[in-house]
Amino acid sequence: MTNAKIRKAIVEYVAANHPSTYTVETMPLNDSLLELGVLDSFGVVELVDFLENHWSVTIEDHEITKDRMGSVNKMVDLIEEKLA
Repeated sequence: MTNAKIRKAIVEYVAANHPSTYTVETMPLNDSLLELGVLDSFGVVELVDFLENHWSVTIEDHEITKDRMGSVNKMVDLIEEKLA
């Protein structure tokens, strides 16, 4: 799976399930969705559940950090790493 497809799936999920001023086209890819107010703490939990179920991966508690999941592009990198 290409990173573009992973990115598209994440952005579409966030836009559909966590309404904000951002759309699929305007969703920031390199900024923290938590800091921007797109996600709250429960939204992060829901997002982790989506990522794990959609790609059949396990995201460990220690990976749920700003360094690993702090932006859409960081999440793409994490999923790519898990799928490798």
